[in-house]
Amino acid sequence: MVKKRFAYFLAVATLAACNAASPAPAGWQPVPGEQNAWRHGTGPTLQTYEYRRTDFSGALPDLASQVTVDALIQHPGARLRSSNPLGPCPGAAGLATFSLSGGRVLQEGFAVHDGQAIRTVYMRPAGQRADSNVLTAMQNVLC
Repeated sequence: MVKKRFAYFLAVATLAACNAASPAPAGWQPVPGEQNAWRHGTGPTLQTYEYRRTDFSGALPDLASQVTVDALIQHPGARLRSSNPLGPCPGAAGLATFSLSGGRVLQEGFAVHDGQAIRTVYMRPAGQRADSNVLTAMQNVLC
């Protein structure tokens, strides 16, 4: 009986691991030496994506304000273009978009779950269309 329960538990754990959504955008390469960071393209077409979790005691609007302030401080000359609910999980996550100097776009996804802030950072050239795999990766970690 114990062997059957263990086998059942092992099978369920394996299925759960196989079905776990990847935090990485499909087809992107890990950034060497970094954790939870990926890149796609090279030179002027380089796009980067990362996510991180930190302890956070506030609510989603508090995190939205922090995301905006952090982006404006970390990227002098940045301009907030929009801050909206993240489509796949409205009310649970947001997406702020900034124009950066040097012709780049910063999109930061954010959510608050179980006392943690979850933030994704996607940077791409301004003239380049957003990669749909990035939205899926954001949804996987934010929703």
